[in-house]
Amino acid sequence: MIFDDIKYEISDFAHEKPLLLTIICIVVFLFIAGIIILMIQTSPQEKTVLPSQEPFTQDAPILIPDSPDIEKDYYPNRITENKWPQDEANKWFTYPEDETMKELEKANDSIINDITGAAP
Repeated sequence: MIFDDIKYEISDFAHEKPLLLTIICIVVFLFIAGIIILMIQTSPQEKTVLPSQEPFTQDAPILIPDSPDIEKDYYPNRITENKWPQDEANKWFTYPEDETMKELEKANDSIINDITGAAP
């Protein structure tokens, strides 16, 4: 008789508040899953026994592998043998005009303003 009353109360509750019953079932399921996971994690683990270790005895000379040829095609700097003399460099180099420099400055300023304009 008691089980029939409990069954009736649960079915009545399920019809009146199905969302609340679903939430309660999910919480109970997560609680039980958490307890199971906790029990698995805290159970003592079997200790593996390592075989007895023997001391190392060298029976042949140790071979060191060849190092890679890193510097085969790599040069940390290059030797500039054909450097222009200063008078020839001055012959071909021209300073930009003031008007061109001002236009370049305005273009760079507008780019910087676009970038930093949105910054807080």
